This record gives sequence, C-alpha cells and structure tokens, in this order.
Amino acid sequence: MRLSPFFVGAALAAARVLVAEDCPAPALRIESSAQSPRQGGIAVLTLRSSVPLSRAVLADGKHQAAMEADPASGGRVLRALWGIDFEAAVGAKSVELEASGRCGDDHPGSWKFRVASGNFPQQKLSVNPAYVEPPEAEKERIARDREKVAAVWAAPPTVRVWDRAFVLPVEATPGGNFGARRVFNGKTQSRHAGADLVAAAGTPIKAPAPGTVRLAEDLYFSGGTVIVDHGGDLFTTYFHMSRIDVKPGDRVRTGDVLGSVGATGRVTGPHLHWGARLNGARVNPLGLLKLPAWSAPS
Repeated sequence: MRLSPFFVGAALAAARVLVAEDCPAPALRIESSAQSPRQGGIAVLTLRSSVPLSRAVLADGKHQAAMEADPASGGRVLRALWGIDFEAAVGAKSVELEASGRCGDDHPGSWKFRVASGNFPQQKLSVNPAYVEPPEAEKERIARDREKVAAVWAAPPTVRVWDRAFVLPVEATPGGNFGARRVFNGKTQSRHAGADLVAAAGTPIKAPAPGTVRLAEDLYFSGGTVIVDHGGDLFTTYFHMSRIDVKPGDRVRTGDVLGSVGATGRVTGPHLHWGARLNGARVNPLGLLKLPAWSAPS
C-alpha cells in the first residue's frame, strides 16, 4: 500500500514532536574556578545542564578535555580541568564545548575567559658551558631525548586515577621561579617550566598522587628524569634526580618513592625540578596542591 504524502508528512511531524518532548534541548552553564586564570594556571570547570548529557568535550583547536559526569547528578553535572600554558597569549580566549544529549542530539557552547599575565621573574644563572652550547657529540643524544619525551605526550589519554589534591614530592619550600625567563651564562635564554624545590642531595622524592610511570632514565639537560601519568591527560615531571627507583609501567601510589634529589643535567646545585602538563599545557605544579576532592572513575 502506498502512503499519501500528507500521511507521511504528518507522521514525521508527530515523530519530531515526540523527539522534542523526550529529548529537550538542554540549558547549559559553565562555571570556572577562575574567570581570569593566569598563565600557567589550572581552571576547574563545572558544566551544569538542565537535562542529562551523554558526552561533553572541551577543545581549543589544539587540545581537548573530556568532561566527567558526577554519578550522583544523573548526567546533569560534569567536570574537567583545563590548563593555561605558561606561554599562552594574555587576553581574551575561548574554549569550545561539544555536548551531546541522551538521544544523540548535539549542543555546542563555549567558555569565554581572559588569560592574565603570570608576572614571571627573570633569573641569571651560571652553568657548565656544555649545557649552554652542547658538544657536537651530544647532539644526537639530545634529539633522541626529545623524541622519547614527545612520545609520552603523544600517547592517548588514560583514565584519571587521582581523587584529591596533590602533595609536595619533597619537604621543601618552593622557590617561586615557575615561568621565569632564564639567562644562562649571559646569553642563552629559556623559560622555566617547573617549580624548583631546593633540598639536600639524596632527599627522597615521593609520588604526589597515584599514577603510572611513563619514562624513567637519564636525559642530557634534565639529568635523572621521571614522568608520571596521573590520567585525564595530567602528567608530572621530576628532573635532576641522583637516583631513580622506578621504571616505566610501574604504578605508584601517593607517597611511593620515585628516587632521590640530585644535581644531574643543567643545574646550579641540588634540587628537584617539579613540573606538570595538563591537556598539553605546561602549568604550575603548585596549582595541583589546591585541586578539589573528586571521586575517581570506577
């Protein structure tokens, strides 16, 4: 039996009404822990929806972060961390939101904010000349080191395993030099993508939160180096270690010893360079000490 165009049109209209009733468009609101996060800062973002969502992803064209639903909210409250790279341009910025309802319906949005200056200091340091102008014989090693680290950053994100604020990896007062513009031996300049924790050589370095070791070896510039993956595209780094007590693939808990403070690589004395990388952004690791409690995914 051939149906009339009128009947078909009426059926489609009725179906659209049912879909609209069963899958209403959500009212979305993004709340941020900081409306003007600084360069190197970490923003805790909370997405509130009037209806349950099945998916929500934040993206800025280079990096993205999947938002996690609060189980108790029935899919109406989702959360994510967003990192502001310490070399991000100061000024207005927008991160796009891609949200999907339970019926597969898509609903775009955005988080608009301003990046504030980190007001970073400048440091003038004297180091071994071989770490300012490396010998030709070390160039190949340095290139391999960069490839190894880049491979860690390029790996697919893993499930978040931390559920509370991080703790300091060593008992020391932070030096306050994150993001510093550094001049080595009067000419070579670089930016300091970590916080220096000054402690005596041999001081134990402990995992500040649960995670999995992704790299553990001696590199030219950073010396004894460990990178820990905490899931959710959040990594912490540990440089200049005199001893490494873990290997790639090891799962560590908060307080597990990673190794010892040293003075290996490009340094002026014993200390731990502690760094963090979130959604590809180099952020101040001290911001991890202020993270909210957050139940890890089951």
